[in-house]
Amino acid sequence: MKKNKKRSEHPNKLSKNKKLKLPLLLTIVGLILIAFGVTYVLTKDKQTKNAAPEPDKTTAKNTVVSSSHVSIAPASEVEDTGEAGWVQVKSKTKLEKFTDLSVKGVTIYRANNPKVLKTAAAQVPGTFMMADMIAKYPDSLIMNTSGFDFNTGQIVGFQINNGQLFSNWSNTEYGSAAFVINKDGSANGYDLRTPATDILEKGAQQSYGFGSILIKDGVVLPDDGSVNWMIHSYIGNDADNNIYLIISDTSVGYNGTMAAVAHLKLQNLVVLDGGGSSQMSLNGKTLFASQDGRPVADFIILR
Repeated sequence: MKKNKKRSEHPNKLSKNKKLKLPLLLTIVGLILIAFGVTYVLTKDKQTKNAAPEPDKTTAKNTVVSSSHVSIAPASEVEDTGEAGWVQVKSKTKLEKFTDLSVKGVTIYRANNPKVLKTAAAQVPGTFMMADMIAKYPDSLIMNTSGFDFNTGQIVGFQINNGQLFSNWSNTEYGSAAFVINKDGSANGYDLRTPATDILEKGAQQSYGFGSILIKDGVVLPDDGSVNWMIHSYIGNDADNNIYLIISDTSVGYNGTMAAVAHLKLQNLVVLDGGGSSQMSLNGKTLFASQDGRPVADFIILR
């Protein structure tokens, strides 16, 4: 009987213990969840404050570029700047006119004291094949530069020729940076935070733009996503004001490109139109052919 009585009391004890332990268990679980939620919010907030702006992705055929949604300072534009003129770039040291500094996957040519021509001089400049440029400028280093709208033929990005602005900065998927050659032969890299009027006041004669700026005043900027696995074209200058035309091949990416140019000590490096638009020639010889034989709207000619 004692054994049976003991058995009958056991369930009551378990029930009583459950009643005591259940609220306590729920309280502990609740406190853990609250603590986890607070920690997550604080961590997320800290990450958001510290994180660099993510690049916007574009569905354009040529490339992926970053766009900074900032207020654009207004400036007067013209539709046509007239016949394109040459600008004499002044390098600090005398070297061979053109030097091949290419490495595997990255075509690099340095130009010393070149005269420079920007072919696009109007908002809708028309498109041309590399063969057209070679026929017109046979003894030159030639590369594609600024991007353009496939449907309208209108050039995009920040554009100056002959010292006149024909396309101001814009918050679109196309470029937030430009490489500028000044009347005195110096060169600079800018992004859309510098008003067009300021750039013009400093003597800007030509600009080439589409993507982002990778090196500014000798400082390498963080990877913003504008250089992906695709082919990319670039323009830059070093401390002696030599001009560099560069094309990175498929899958080289940001890290591979930056490693290839690290020893050049570039002062500025700007991403230009890429993909099938990327192409380069020297003295009539193809150095890098367009993937699809593409005509483009803007070339840089160095001689």
